[in-house]
Amino acid sequence: MPIKIILLLLMLAYSGLTTAEQRAIIEPTFIYNASAEESVPQRFNDVMPWVESKTDLDGVKLSGGDYWMVSALMVNSQQNRWIVNVKNSIIESIDYWVLGDDGSRQHIHSGYYAPYEFLFNYGRSVELNIGVNYWLVTRIDSRYFSSQPKLQLEEYQQYRLQSDIYAMLVLLCLGGLLFIAIYNGLIYLSIKDKAFLYYALYVLCYGAGWALTFHIPAHLFDVYGLEVHHLFFISLPIFNILFYKHFLKLPELSPKLWLLSLGLLWLCIIALPSSIFLLSYTAVIASVLIMLWIALAMVCGNVCLLKGFYPARYFLLAFTCLLLPAVMILPGNMGLTPDFFDNAELATLLGGTADALLLSFALAYKIRLLSDEKERHIETLEVARKNARTDKLTGLLNRVAFDDNMSNGLPLGPNASTQMCLALVALEGLPTLTKRLGHNEVDNLICGVADSLELLCEQSFLRGESREFCHNYRIAENHFVIVCEAERFSKVQQQIKEIQVSYLVGQYSEVSVHIGCSVNTDARDLRQWLRQAEHQLYSNKSDKRRELYTQALRQSGSIE
Repeated sequence: MPIKIILLLLMLAYSGLTTAEQRAIIEPTFIYNASAEESVPQRFNDVMPWVESKTDLDGVKLSGGDYWMVSALMVNSQQNRWIVNVKNSIIESIDYWVLGDDGSRQHIHSGYYAPYEFLFNYGRSVELNIGVNYWLVTRIDSRYFSSQPKLQLEEYQQYRLQSDIYAMLVLLCLGGLLFIAIYNGLIYLSIKDKAFLYYALYVLCYGAGWALTFHIPAHLFDVYGLEVHHLFFISLPIFNILFYKHFLKLPELSPKLWLLSLGLLWLCIIALPSSIFLLSYTAVIASVLIMLWIALAMVCGNVCLLKGFYPARYFLLAFTCLLLPAVMILPGNMGLTPDFFDNAELATLLGGTADALLLSFALAYKIRLLSDEKERHIETLEVARKNARTDKLTGLLNRVAFDDNMSNGLPLGPNASTQMCLALVALEGLPTLTKRLGHNEVDNLICGVADSLELLCEQSFLRGESREFCHNYRIAENHFVIVCEAERFSKVQQQIKEIQVSYLVGQYSEVSVHIGCSVNTDARDLRQWLRQAEHQLYSNKSDKRRELYTQALRQSGSIE
């Protein structure tokens, strides 16, 4: 008797000898090629001769085809409602036949084009009675297989619970991906950072690819398109490379890695038509490109992190979440290794969702860095602006600040609502003082005069008057300007006299202080306003000189 028949008989015998604790037994599956005209055995006893005529296969070809999957099964439970399922791969057509040694025969159709009985899988319910030996004969037909298909037998209630949890996780992940994509798309519209645009497109492609994998468009909208499934997965490296180009600043930090990434990007673009024209091989092509992309992205992230780009930490953590399931699943998708665990699609989707979420954290961290950088830049500009408008010696506002403030909304002319006075104060005799005492002492004098003038505005502020209408400026080495309400000008004159009498005469006799003023209602523009004050200043200076000259003549007796 052939060894294959002996093994099958031993399986059935073992099924009958199992203990009561084993609720269901499904034996290892034999796989055979199927031809288009071939029919399934009609009775339980017909299976053995039929199997004997076939050649065992180690597995299905990932490039697609027609196959038989045959397994012996038996239940050891009063529960008679069970689920048979082929999992781990997209399959276009599935037919289950359950043949019992009690003469029972059940046939159920499933697959990509068939309605769901359970969300997101090909499971179908069958009736299995305790103590009856069964053959489960399954025919699968597909233009490609994303992985090696596996037969599954589960109790109905347990399977329904698992299926509901499975469906909930799938919907949560897809909903999360959609939210992340929309959120980052809106951020792009706000700040115009292309990293957010490409990241949103990457997440949309990821979500669309998995939505097609779980047949959501087919069963919600009756839209079938097996050819476009891997179109989205091959697009993942394209948008992600464009994303990390901007996010990691890769062309600046590592031009060679950017050129390598650019080469992979174009390779993916060239491979896009394979999803349609090489459908049988597109799963393998996509798997190879995705493995290359993940490996390259990890290298880019590490290099950028070593060069001091700290948001790359989140980038690496995100790709680690994608890498772990990919390392275990993608080699199986290419037929290089056996599948390490079931529900590979869900594991990959969970890993990809975690990747998308962590990359969102990376982008948020980048936004925070950009915000901090912007704040520091604003602070630097504000300091520079303040320095540009401030006289370094006295701390008063300078000529730049004077021109800015006077040209920004200060009313001039007869129609001015508030009468303002521009007092121009000049120090005379500084060169003589410099020759006698030096520059440092002249600087001390200038600072002392500035402090005395600033005291006017501070006193007004302490009395509850608005500081808005009192400003001091140093517009030249020996010229100051006080802009205040006209009614305060008398206080300015009094302060100038105190500076002359109590400060200059006692310590710096060579220096004298002069003042000229003009009101805004008599001026059409800032230049005229300042020029009028200058004219009065020079007029007052001339009058003071004549007065001093007359006093000197009287003292000498030249005039009476």
